[in-house]
Amino acid sequence: MNPNLFERILVPTDMSAFSDLALRYALHFNERLGSKITLLHAEEISWLAADHPIGYYFENVPEAKAALTKQLHEYAASRVPAAVRATTLFEDEAPELAILRIARDINADLIVMGTHGRRGIRRAILGSVTEYVLRETDIPVITVNPALFAPDGTVGIRTVLCPVNFTAIAREALAQASAIAESFAAQLVVMHVCEGSEPRLFADVQNQFGIWVDPQVRANTRYKEIVVHGHAAEQVLAVADQIDADLVVIGAQHKRFADATVIGSTTEKISRFAKRAVMTVIRKPVASQATAAA
Repeated sequence: MNPNLFERILVPTDMSAFSDLALRYALHFNERLGSKITLLHAEEISWLAADHPIGYYFENVPEAKAALTKQLHEYAASRVPAAVRATTLFEDEAPELAILRIARDINADLIVMGTHGRRGIRRAILGSVTEYVLRETDIPVITVNPALFAPDGTVGIRTVLCPVNFTAIAREALAQASAIAESFAAQLVVMHVCEGSEPRLFADVQNQFGIWVDPQVRANTRYKEIVVHGHAAEQVLAVADQIDADLVVIGAQHKRFADATVIGSTTEKISRFAKRAVMTVIRKPVASQATAAA
């Protein structure tokens, strides 16, 4: 077990049943790893007083903040065991901005949050809170869609699926998947999706697995390889269902599109439609990394 794996977990919550599943996953990590959990509720309160006299602000906003802080504390007290190292934070700020800021402030090494599986205009550009966080952070993010889970919301990590395409970010994702599988004594299934179906491609991929995968990954986990062909996202979702994976770990390279940052369509589809938890291991564009270092 890696005692340094996910020491600080940030769990954004809207204090509804929608957020409960994400919290249960964070608690599952805490149970195995002793992670400290920060439960964050962010909601813009101050703007409600923007069109009112200053007296309205001082009379109403502090009271609203106090009420939400109390509600968050009660939410946590009813769901988080007393023995768990947990902190609650209320922030008067847009949720997506507060999540990114607090994640930096507490040096979080994992964010766990709920997501919706809605269709429509590409939301990786327009952005819900979850997808905004996915495209702006470089911290691993676990997303869970309660609407697609079994009614009992059972949480456990017995099988970890890691799709790879033999890139640098895929190697980072595999390292995370391997560490999780080792910590939870779970099976690690590593898969690659071939675009073609020629037998030669399958043989080439098998050879590449042998060269690319660190022998320690095989040695430290119950390791299995799968090679399939077809559309990447569809095949990952299908294999996840077939092997009853509890967690899918996938790498994502941030890309620039006009004035927005986007994540790849494969990652977007998997995180949106998977009937299980999805961890996205994220790498920012080279330009962004260079700017941050300057």
